[in-house]
Amino acid sequence: MKLFQTKIWSWVDIWLLKWSVFLFGILAGASFHDWVWEHVWLVLGLAVILAIKPAMAYFKD
Repeated sequence: MKLFQTKIWSWVDIWLLKWSVFLFGILAGASFHDWVWEHVWLVLGLAVILAIKPAMAYFKD
């Protein structure tokens, strides 16, 4: 089994993955609520930095 391989995902697999990540995020947000609000600018900055590469790949010709 290769870890990094090209695979065409069905819409059901993508939908299930998105919902599982969404529900995990809700759980993590509920657990770390106080920490996240104390470091909101750090979390926001990290989110922006991590979004740069995918955004560039998406908008690239």
